[in-house]
Amino acid sequence: MSQENVDAVREVMALLNRITRGSDPGAERDLDAERDLLERISPEVRIDMSRRVFNPDVYEGYVGLARLGREIGDVWADFRITPTQFVDAGDRVVVMETRAARGAGSGVEVEQHAAVIWTLRAGRVVCMETDFDPQEALAAVGLGE
Repeated sequence: MSQENVDAVREVMALLNRITRGSDPGAERDLDAERDLLERISPEVRIDMSRRVFNPDVYEGYVGLARLGREIGDVWADFRITPTQFVDAGDRVVVMETRAARGAGSGVEVEQHAAVIWTLRAGRVVCMETDFDPQEALAAVGLGE
């Protein structure tokens, strides 16, 4: 089942990028991507961003996911995540990623490298834990030294 989990995370990440790319308030929403995303994410999803330096928070359920999307749109004119490596850890997948964004007000471009632990059940995302150091993330799923 773990390769299916890696594939599911790839799909979810692609959908998230479709939804968050170009957060121009006048841009048309990608309703197909939003619908497909909700089919791949559990209604009880927990997005733990408590390790973020700025605005640490935990987002729960579809309401939390929508709040996170609004926050991204408020801050970033463009926001995208590029996965650089997927590590299969059974019901969890560790993704090494590069995040690139352009500030909505400032136009400043930023880039960050981090690892995210995704947990899946029955093929749906139930948890995302962000902003790990790659070695920390691997250790957290039992693959570190």
